[in-house]
Amino acid sequence: MMVAFFALMASAIVLAWMLASRRAEHRPVALLLSVGLAADVGRHVFDGAVLAPLRSSLGVTIPWTGWARVAAFVAHAMTLAWPAALVAAVLVVFAGRRPWAALAGWAGVLAVIAVVHPMAGDGSQQRALAAANALGVLIALGIVLAWYRKTTRPAGAARLSLALIVAAEAVSLLGAWRVGPFERWPVAEALYLGLFGVLVLAQGRFLWNSPQPSS
Repeated sequence: MMVAFFALMASAIVLAWMLASRRAEHRPVALLLSVGLAADVGRHVFDGAVLAPLRSSLGVTIPWTGWARVAAFVAHAMTLAWPAALVAAVLVVFAGRRPWAALAGWAGVLAVIAVVHPMAGDGSQQRALAAANALGVLIALGIVLAWYRKTTRPAGAARLSLALIVAAEAVSLLGAWRVGPFERWPVAEALYLGLFGVLVLAQGRFLWNSPQPSS
């Protein structure tokens, strides 16, 4: 399933950038998907190369200090990059605003986590990250629903793609609080597999119907 997930996600990203080259409003979607893939891959590489050795040497039941704490902060920043990028994309596409509020929120949440310093050993770290992720999803969902309540216009490629992503994220919150798309939860894996499959079909359709830019 993981191979299929990567293949569909990569296909969705390629199609997103192709569509963005013809429709500038689709660029936030392409950036969002690219950030998501980069954050997921980076988080897992960082976990295996840096965090796993630290867990073996320091354990998970004591507060990390020094460079170990810095490493954990970097991991948190990558984990929360997806919900922050999601809110940023929704602000731009649905609200017509700059993404700075989402970036400021991301920095603020990271600052709180750095001060509070929740630990993995007692489960507080995962709960804190899951709560931050849920907050981002709910903010994005609220913005999307507000747009749909105020207009009867067709959604278009960018809004439809983002609405699908936000809907999938909202559904995932009903089943489990997760830290990322790679959390070992079969329902979430199937959900994201379906999401990227639908994104590939939807973006492919819009791309087929979009005129090529004149040279």
